[in-house]
Amino acid sequence: MPASKEMNRTPSATRYNQRIPHMRARESTRKSSGLRLGWLTSFLLATVFLPSSLCASGLGDSARQLAHKIAEAAGPGAVALEVTNRSSLGDKSVREVRSALEAELHVEGVHTAKAEQAMGTVEVVLSESLREYVWTAEIAIGSDEKKVALVSVPRSPTGTPFTAALPMVLKTTLLFEQEQPILDAALVEMPGGSRLLVLDGDRVAIYRQQGANRAGPRELEMSLPIAHSRAFPRDLRGRLLLRRDHLFDVYLPGTFCRSTANAGAPLALTCNDSADLTYNEPWPLTPDDGSVRAFFAPSRNFFTGALSPGIGKVSNVPSFYSAAALPRSGYTLWAFAAVDGSLHLVDGMTDQAIRGAKWGSDLAAVHSSCGTGTQLLVSESGGMASGNSERDGLSAFEIPDRDPVAASSAVEFDGRIVALWSESVGNGATAIVRRNNTGWYEAYSVSISCGN
Repeated sequence: MPASKEMNRTPSATRYNQRIPHMRARESTRKSSGLRLGWLTSFLLATVFLPSSLCASGLGDSARQLAHKIAEAAGPGAVALEVTNRSSLGDKSVREVRSALEAELHVEGVHTAKAEQAMGTVEVVLSESLREYVWTAEIAIGSDEKKVALVSVPRSPTGTPFTAALPMVLKTTLLFEQEQPILDAALVEMPGGSRLLVLDGDRVAIYRQQGANRAGPRELEMSLPIAHSRAFPRDLRGRLLLRRDHLFDVYLPGTFCRSTANAGAPLALTCNDSADLTYNEPWPLTPDDGSVRAFFAPSRNFFTGALSPGIGKVSNVPSFYSAAALPRSGYTLWAFAAVDGSLHLVDGMTDQAIRGAKWGSDLAAVHSSCGTGTQLLVSESGGMASGNSERDGLSAFEIPDRDPVAASSAVEFDGRIVALWSESVGNGATAIVRRNNTGWYEAYSVSISCGN
């Protein structure tokens, strides 16, 4: 009987309910045994009955670690738990993770409840980087300052992504196809309607669009030859950029071309180059003409790594195939796909190398209304989603800190991606694909939409 109740009772000469010392000891033993039994029961719920898939993958250990960190930050009591999945884990795995978290929190003395019955909230986000799953918990208890807990677990190399769990979707639209190699393509509004500019090694072809469907049939309206005095490299790359004071610029190895500026005059193309490779116009790394530029190796298919101007204190990076700019508050984070297969992230002060990613050599920045507002489109070699080595794919990534996190499932093409460039307006990208069955080249417009 509790002491408080005993004090409120009327005093009696005969106290039959007076506790005997050794009886109190036994009662205390029974209480501690009960506590141990309760803890053991919860432990069994969290371990013995933990889904085997979680135990096998190591996700169960991560749930245990995260629950411990949440309990340290929140203290005992009831919390409202919210779990958001931004990784490739499937619905079943997410449910299992949540169940494991709830069981582990119970062991730690933290119970889940509805928001109106809880002392605070715990928001858990399941995301992933190139190498591991990353789980973040934001804990808000009363008026205390929010606390953050984080755990990570290596991804299974045989794990199959669950596409519906990812928050963004890639949309591809076929713009044009031809037998000759396509280096770049761009849609532009001109008097009389929309036009498609197609760049190859010999010319810029201008096609008039028939009807309102941007993927509809087109007819050749004009062909502007590219004058150059030396042979281009075999694996030719080129860039077509729309401009405000004239229609477009063309960048090729050792050659730069500019269209006429007067909209009323017949459209023409003027090119400058050098037979002895002394002329080398640096290429803009983004559609913005005033952005960072890099020097393209005239006789090869990659950039030398010399920048003009530099990125903060960084004026040279490793030789690379492609680059993308990701705006941040107060600075720009640059991503470079180096020729050795590594990814370099440069912020103007540091150069962080990420190795081991099974990416291709092409990446591009795309602006959208999703996530952080700017995503990184990355080519994936050899059909990583389907297992078909002859099908390349594209995926969207975000870099919330310094480790890329998958934001979309891969969209695959019936062939190899040979070029990927950000569109001049920045809201999409142009992907050039060489089909396996025909050998023809296709130009696609790629954009990002939010949700599934």
